[in-house]
Amino acid sequence: MIDRAVRPELGAMVRPLHGGDVWDNPDVNDYSSNVNPLGPPPRLKDYINEAASDLHCYPDDCCARLKEAISSRYGVGMENIIVGAGSAELIRLFPEVFISPGDKVVMPRPTFAEYAFGCRLMGARLVDHVLPEEHDFALDVAELAAKLDGAKAVYICNPNNPTSRMVSRRDLLDLVAEAARKETLVFLDETLLELSSRSKELSLVQEVEGHENLFIIRSFTKSFAMPGLRVGYGFGPKAMLRYIDTARLTWNLGTIEQRVATRLMEEEQGHVERAVKMLEGEKRRMHARVESMMGKVPLPDSYFFFAPLGSLGISSTEFRRHMLHHGILVRDCSSFGGCCSNYTRFCIKTPDLNDEFLDALSCAVDDIAQGRS
Repeated sequence: MIDRAVRPELGAMVRPLHGGDVWDNPDVNDYSSNVNPLGPPPRLKDYINEAASDLHCYPDDCCARLKEAISSRYGVGMENIIVGAGSAELIRLFPEVFISPGDKVVMPRPTFAEYAFGCRLMGARLVDHVLPEEHDFALDVAELAAKLDGAKAVYICNPNNPTSRMVSRRDLLDLVAEAARKETLVFLDETLLELSSRSKELSLVQEVEGHENLFIIRSFTKSFAMPGLRVGYGFGPKAMLRYIDTARLTWNLGTIEQRVATRLMEEEQGHVERAVKMLEGEKRRMHARVESMMGKVPLPDSYFFFAPLGSLGISSTEFRRHMLHHGILVRDCSSFGGCCSNYTRFCIKTPDLNDEFLDALSCAVDDIAQGRS
């Protein structure tokens, strides 16, 4: 009976896989999740404890104080902001509002799997735009725009997950303009941009009110290293956000999440800036060492590596197993599909932790060369 009752879109679907799958394992250092390497701000526990003393009322359904803090930080109106239980809620909410069965959605490949999952759930017809491996997975915006005829939406992740490649502001604006001419919505994920030194240069957040087809998401998860507290936020034109806000879950953000996120947005930007400064130097230091052991590896645009495994002659799944043997978790990229089973992804952390990673990598590469399992 249940098989006949379920929506047909859901019948053959499988939940996306993600990194960070070493819950409660203190013996493993996680390099598979792209979060602030400095960890959460030291005062995070204080913020949580203060907020926990005020749980006797329902949370503010409008999240007014948090929106005020975000508005002040980014220089956009509160009416252009929506918040959610992590960016994951907003990723799901967007197709729930705008995608109907049979709608064409253009999706770069490889990219974050939750986009396609949310669209398929609503019955979308996905059209892949394969990013060329021979050009280090760089996105050609003109080629992507050529696929937008008849499309309801197009998705962009900047920097892209898992490839770490960035798209220029000019190219993004050209894509948004071309999409508008074709009546296509643009979903732009900037959750990984906050920890980049190019964040202000590349972000389109302040462009949302001038582009009726543009929706952007960001998150506290990456910049403040707090995936256990689910807080994400999005930007869009007022007309678009009116529909998205109508469809969202009531009380989607609890009192603790709202209060803590407000304090972080107002008082802890220096924590993010310190991480960005450190990551830029460590990226180049790590790149030289990684290449000495793994062969040619593209210098990442962002703060995580997407490294080919061809010179080692093993798959992403096998490489993950070898690194786990030495106490390091990397991202098994085979779930991204296509040639990604021949790549691994790992983040950049603090100098000491990066040295631990490089030592483990050296041991793993030696194991592979010696044929040890």
